[in-house]
Amino acid sequence: MFNTNRVAEPGLATSPPYDVISEEHRRSLLECSPYNIVRLLLPNEEPGAHLNAARILSSWRLGKIIMRDITPRFYLYETDYYHSDGTLHTVRGVFGALRVTPFGPSVIPHEETMAKHREDRLSLLRATQANLDPIIALSSSPQLSDLLQSTILTPRIEFEDPSGAIHRLFDISEIDRIAILQDAISSHPVSIADGHHRYTTALRYQEEQAARGPGPWDYILAMIAPAEGSGLTIAPYHRVLTSAINSVSSANDSFEIFPSQPVPPQYPGDIVLVSKGESWRLHPREHALVNLAEPYRLSSTAVATNLLYPLLGIDEDGALYTENAIDAIDAAESEKGTALLVAPLEERAISIAGKMGLRFPTKSTYFIPKPLAGLVIRCFDN
Repeated sequence: MFNTNRVAEPGLATSPPYDVISEEHRRSLLECSPYNIVRLLLPNEEPGAHLNAARILSSWRLGKIIMRDITPRFYLYETDYYHSDGTLHTVRGVFGALRVTPFGPSVIPHEETMAKHREDRLSLLRATQANLDPIIALSSSPQLSDLLQSTILTPRIEFEDPSGAIHRLFDISEIDRIAILQDAISSHPVSIADGHHRYTTALRYQEEQAARGPGPWDYILAMIAPAEGSGLTIAPYHRVLTSAINSVSSANDSFEIFPSQPVPPQYPGDIVLVSKGESWRLHPREHALVNLAEPYRLSSTAVATNLLYPLLGIDEDGALYTENAIDAIDAAESEKGTALLVAPLEERAISIAGKMGLRFPTKSTYFIPKPLAGLVIRCFDN
């Protein structure tokens, strides 16, 4: 954790997770503070960049820029943020070390991953020997929500970010409270909400270290929140498809096709295509959905992957992903590709898919807000 005697404004040293930072945003974060965590999360692409990140982390530790908490603890994390409809929401979760186990009944994934991201994160993990940013895991424990109340605690860190969200971090160091939280979380399955690539990377690194026996590689830094009432908003990830597509009319047998405004659809499973100044809403026909599992019928990305892409002769090779629909539409209007706008995935669909052991296509969900990197760092050598 950043030493506030050396880093007076720790909020300026934090960043979003690595996979939502554009190059422009990265540069602005570098300017915020000489200790911004993006220096470690996204080192430049030059040879040896990950080893340089490890050297920076080591220098911060030696220089007491970041300090280790001596006694074991969890960290309660709260974020107050405004939803797009103007209502105030609060997210509560607990930072801790989640045991790394193969996906199954105890740890349930909901998205596929992409190899290029896994390799990059693995190289950084090998070099730094640290979890630099937390994944989000949702616990089905019915007790967790009540256990994460902060009314009797004083924030260790509190700040407002540029979006207006308020972040608070609290210490949970009482032995009894730690034990209660451990029991509540360990006795119920968790679902990976955000961080599939990092979790998959942790599994692979654990396999690499198997000959050494148990160790810090058996855990990963996670923010664990209640599966129900977490306060998180599930937003969609839109696509910009860079390959040429067949005529939209070729999808007519499986989709009802309507002229549309270039705005994201709201009905689960619907898709809006935007290309060269035209846009269409595609609604899957009932007969086309017969062979899709129920949660896939509720997912625009699954409908696109399983039904639409074969008809249009496309795939997502080279696709760009963005949570910002305007960016996707702008790319289409400047003829950089075809924008595929999707509806948000419902919490119910994620729950059903987890019980059925199904995964949605990569980049199906964008959880808001994401926990900031840099508030808590988990170093493997303590």
